[in-house]
Amino acid sequence: MILKNKLQQLSQAFTTLKNKLKTKLSSQSQTITQTQTKLNEANHKLELSLKETNENEKVLETLLKEFEELAKEVD
Repeated sequence: MILKNKLQQLSQAFTTLKNKLKTKLSSQSQTITQTQTKLNEANHKLELSLKETNENEKVLETLLKEFEELAKEVD
């Protein structure tokens, strides 16, 4: 009878531990998913910002050329 009780206690302890591990893994998985989503959003914003910066540089280069041409015409 004592052995049977010990086995039941071990079984309950194992089940409890298994449930705690499942809960922790689920929580960690959810955290990883949320972090990955935030990283993807941040990367997208950076890509848009880089694209905008490149477009602005092109406009500035065009304006610089136009000003240089105007300066030549004035001289």
